[in-house]
Amino acid sequence: MRIFFITPKINFKTIGGSLIEYDLMIRTLMKLGNQVTVVTAFSYANAMTEGLPYKIIEENIMARGLLGIQKGIFKILKKYSGQADFFYVDGQVFLYGAGLYRRLGGKTPVSAYFNRELVCWPDGEANFVFQDNLFVRLKKIIRFYIEKYIGTLLANGIDLMLFTNPYLQKTYEKFGLRPGVDRVLIFGDPVDHAEYMEEQGITEDSYVKRNKTAGKLNIFYSSRMVPGKGFDLLLTAFSKVKNKEKFNLILGGTGPGEADVRKMISDYHLEPYVELFGWVPRNVLYSYLKKADIFIQPRWRTDLTSMSLIDAMTFGIPSIMPGGGGLQWDAQNGGLYFKDGDSDDLARKIEQLGNSPELRAKLSRACYARLAENEMNANWQINRWSEKMKEIKAQ
Repeated sequence: MRIFFITPKINFKTIGGSLIEYDLMIRTLMKLGNQVTVVTAFSYANAMTEGLPYKIIEENIMARGLLGIQKGIFKILKKYSGQADFFYVDGQVFLYGAGLYRRLGGKTPVSAYFNRELVCWPDGEANFVFQDNLFVRLKKIIRFYIEKYIGTLLANGIDLMLFTNPYLQKTYEKFGLRPGVDRVLIFGDPVDHAEYMEEQGITEDSYVKRNKTAGKLNIFYSSRMVPGKGFDLLLTAFSKVKNKEKFNLILGGTGPGEADVRKMISDYHLEPYVELFGWVPRNVLYSYLKKADIFIQPRWRTDLTSMSLIDAMTFGIPSIMPGGGGLQWDAQNGGLYFKDGDSDDLARKIEQLGNSPELRAKLSRACYARLAENEMNANWQINRWSEKMKEIKAQ
């Protein structure tokens, strides 16, 4: 099949988790015999695209507003309609324009992958901004209802929808997206765990072999320092841990909340226990993961999965995270779960995991058992997706 893979940008200079996923999706589709052409919609943001095994066509949607972006993707789909057997689009970015294309008679079916929330949704745990003023909140409310009652009617024209986990699917369905059961795949986060482990020189027993029975344990967390990432919750919980001298709390990342993070460390008198290492490239980040004894993701949107958690699982690191959502769907038996937002419960889980090398070894082994399942197997998922597209195209 001729698949046109439409995504905002290809930027390997400031590489993020989604780009790793997309690159693997494209390469695997090609290995399965598909002809894949990548179209970048915001090509001014591209970087380091030379030498890739797939063709990149650069388009430029210059609009920044919702209507302008959806109009732009609609035009791109119309432009390449005669050259493609199937379109792929990033769901949370282009869903309305893609749905409109099909509603108005566009002949090429469309597949959309949803791995994030919509911008219009009420601020949740993964919010990247601080408190909005009244005018901004009013605009968000208006946009929410336009997208919910008009936008989703268009978006439901998309032929195949992929969601990282069942919780995210349910959130979109509650918002108004109503794909039929035969038009949905739970897709996970496509990562080649085996290749990743080989590159980093780790095996399924690497963590168990270095599992400490004495000495300080390294608790690790790295993310952008903004309110929704939970640095405040983690520091509050750590301040309540009874045996703090047993741990090094290693925190990475920068952002507009960094000053608040530093103030909390000072206010709680945690300077002897906390290391801040700022932003680092991925190869340096991996060196921290190789030394981490416990990974904590203190806060995230309940319906989202996390590439940071996937990284930790790939290194076999036992994790602590809020339960009952996408994070628990990812890790399952590879983690301990605390009541979302409860710093006392998080402190108890830190003490529990810190006091038991046996439990840490058990959770580490469970990480690899989970990664071996089809839900987490990128090759299995992408092959299933490819076959589903062929089935829809043949209808």
